[in-house]
Amino acid sequence: EGASHVDAFVAPTRYYARHAIDHFGLDPDRVHVVPLGIDVDDYGDPAPSADGAFRIGYLARICPEKGLANLCEALVRLREAGRDCRLRAAGYLGRGDRDYLARTMAYLKERGTADAFEYVGEVSRPEKLAFLRSQHVVSVPSVYHESKGLYVLEAMAAGVPVVQPRIGAFPELVEQAGGGLLYDPDDEGGLADGIARLMDDSELRESLGKAGSAGVREGFTAEIMARETWSLYERLCSAHSVG
Repeated sequence: EGASHVDAFVAPTRYYARHAIDHFGLDPDRVHVVPLGIDVDDYGDPAPSADGAFRIGYLARICPEKGLANLCEALVRLREAGRDCRLRAAGYLGRGDRDYLARTMAYLKERGTADAFEYVGEVSRPEKLAFLRSQHVVSVPSVYHESKGLYVLEAMAAGVPVVQPRIGAFPELVEQAGGGLLYDPDDEGGLADGIARLMDDSELRESLGKAGSAGVREGFTAEIMARETWSLYERLCSAHSVG
């Protein structure tokens, strides 16, 4: 009932705009997409190619919905295939999800992979940027249809390619910015295969990293988001003043 008095709804992605129209029964003409944006002023140049063991990064809340356990399963697959790789996870851990992390780490221990995993906790902004730049690839394999995916933009802005499931907002973010690979979430080995592909192809990693960094700056910055939001408000106000 309240929605009938709203002139416009703003969605951060085309995926969520479609979902909101269907789920809430909104008039499509009143739903506008303003691309999600992040502050990139302190990101610097794309991250140089990392040295040493291949590092997989996870930067999101530690919870079942974000798929850390799935990424750990991919780590086990890769390690059991003889690949030298490690996984570092950063993000908020709520009290209710401590058992989830404990079970995930117990699984890694059972599979002889505990020494290849590290949870570094929450990170400040400078620590986050350093964390991202130290990874070869970043993946947050959410098991639900994510409406935003800020961590995808943050990784790509840092020049680090991402590997994400082809669901929710991920396809449009990755394809528009051009900084990563998508896999079928129904494919049991899809995540590990995507990471392995980037392990084996340093040129592809570098090209995706540069493309993602440029793509975020061209279409997903806080400045662009503010400008497009302001433009929408001006159009709405103009329409009312004319009426």
